[in-house]
Amino acid sequence: MLYAFALAATVVAADAWLEKPVDDNTFRTYLDFFEVDSELPLDVKISETEVVEGVKREHVTYQSSQGEYVPAYFFSAAADDGTSRPGLIYLHGGGRRGKTSLVGRAPMIVRAGWNVLALDMKHFGERDSGLMTTFTEKDKHDSFYNQPPVYLEWVVQTVKDVRRGYDFLVSERNTDPKRIALAGFSRGAVVGLIAAGAEPRLAAYVSIAGGHFDAMEREHLPAACPANYVSRISPRPLLMINGTHDADFDKDTSVLPIFELAREPKNIRWEDRGHGGIGDDGWAFLLDWLRKNVQ
Repeated sequence: MLYAFALAATVVAADAWLEKPVDDNTFRTYLDFFEVDSELPLDVKISETEVVEGVKREHVTYQSSQGEYVPAYFFSAAADDGTSRPGLIYLHGGGRRGKTSLVGRAPMIVRAGWNVLALDMKHFGERDSGLMTTFTEKDKHDSFYNQPPVYLEWVVQTVKDVRRGYDFLVSERNTDPKRIALAGFSRGAVVGLIAAGAEPRLAAYVSIAGGHFDAMEREHLPAACPANYVSRISPRPLLMINGTHDADFDKDTSVLPIFELAREPKNIRWEDRGHGGIGDDGWAFLLDWLRKNVQ
């Protein structure tokens, strides 16, 4: 029943929505998919805490929807002075290890003044469901990305996870509700465009090495297409960071078309690299952009 409208929609090449995104009335029907139960307890559990060089990392779980628990790392300053800090929710890429991909970068984000929540998206990390076995590009696309109903269900769950992650930061970890941004890398960047368009409480969005379609994607449903959400991020600021030699998210066919659909304020930073994480300069630029744009 939840996906009746989207599943009834015709699956067409996603470029159709790049050329003409859905209208406002249709878009509003998609928002119903992402509703969360505000009465459902977060039921937060902490299984591990460690402090390294002044940065505290907590291994937490919180309830996103009925019976769906999200494992996450919460990073913060070990010396808590009681100040409400800005927050960054991070969505990882399509690798098996999920949230742990941010462990190396989290300390610099915390030292820049932020609380950080890095969560495992469904089917990755601790939420490995067996949907994918090898996590090769072929496996991911055959089993997941090119399976429209499966992919839509995942998009919906991920947006709910982000929305409840926002609630966790505010109610459980003293994070300023007006200064919580979202960032995503690769596959996380794609679904992050949807989450940012659907969740107006987020203050800003950063897409790292993402775009519209990757090189092996063939189809998805309109409710799972970032082209139908990216313009709805405005008036909140959008930053995209991409490589000029990225063979996965091509500059001309995937990145620039989705960026052109976005409304101001928006910015794109091009780096001389392929598909992969950003270096120290890229992270410094990202954090400076957040400082200037998340007031």
